[in-house]
Amino acid sequence: MKKFIILVIVVALIFLAYRWWGSGADDVAKVVPVTVTLAAQNNSGESGQAILTEVDGQVAVTMNLTGAPPGISQPSHIHYGTCATLGEPVYALSPVTDGGSETTLTAAFQALKTGLPLAINVHKSIAESSVYVACGDIVLK
Repeated sequence: MKKFIILVIVVALIFLAYRWWGSGADDVAKVVPVTVTLAAQNNSGESGQAILTEVDGQVAVTMNLTGAPPGISQPSHIHYGTCATLGEPVYALSPVTDGGSETTLTAAFQALKTGLPLAINVHKSIAESSVYVACGDIVLK
């Protein structure tokens, strides 16, 4: 009987320790999404946000723009630098079409942090890729 009570206490302590500290699997789910404000550029009237979320070591980028022209494919990228001084593109994003875009990068937040400063940039169209319509600096803590 004494061994049974000790066994029950040990099992209860293991259960409580597991619940208290967790299995570690929940840590991945606790990554906080990062919102990037996309401001209009060149009087485009297009603005919105990009939400970056890390899932299984990859960053998902979801963009939503208001004022985007319907049916037009607008190239978008993550560039080195800031919106004030854009450098070369680092990651191609899916084109924004009808104000929306979803891309999954093969990089984690840590890779993005290493590459800072970075900015998300949206172009007017494939034909007018030199005209920027929206941009937002990526801030990671």
